[in-house]
Amino acid sequence: MCLATVGIGIAVWSDSDGDGGTSTRAMPTIRKLPVVVDAEEPELIGIGSERAEMGLPPASGDASLTERVLGEIQEKTLVMTRIHSKVSAGCEGGQVTPKAGHKTLCTVTYQDTKLTWDVWVSDISGSGPSQFIWYDVYPPDSGVLLAKAVYGLFWEQHHKTAKEMRCDRIPAFKKAKLGDDTGYECQYLDMDTDGDAPRWVREKVLFDTGGPVFQEIE
Repeated sequence: MCLATVGIGIAVWSDSDGDGGTSTRAMPTIRKLPVVVDAEEPELIGIGSERAEMGLPPASGDASLTERVLGEIQEKTLVMTRIHSKVSAGCEGGQVTPKAGHKTLCTVTYQDTKLTWDVWVSDISGSGPSQFIWYDVYPPDSGVLLAKAVYGLFWEQHHKTAKEMRCDRIPAFKKAKLGDDTGYECQYLDMDTDGDAPRWVREKVLFDTGGPVFQEIE
């Protein structure tokens, strides 16, 4: 049997002690976070999703440099936000300048928010149909953190082994610096403990180019 308190409290678990009796084990007191995560997010772009699943057309083998870059940064933006939405993109001057050592700023619009990516052309060889262009795409300093993405990814990662999942109350839409700790946390009651008492696991929410990332708090 189990008894789980609401809010701040403990969970108590009774098991056989091997002599016909029972022993009671209690977990440390924990402050339960306010948002219960109890269902999948239907708009979530899952880890490993293909372009078609994001609502993007397939990449074309004969696309121009600018078309390739625009498709790439739209895909990268959707991977970062992790929630389906219409996106559009364009570059300053209307194209990526095909010149070695040149930087072009290209911008993706996601739900009326503009995210600017730096495109650096590092080298060019050949000309015409046999021309090869090497380039790198660098992300903006900040991206879009969505509450739906945090809750949806947290559910996706832990619902199979967790009895209860909770998170901080996160704004529906927030600009957040990439590579930083967002200051938010999530927690889950882990049932996969090899016969030991279930335990609460706390995870901080980080944010990077791949979207929200969860890191256990020791």
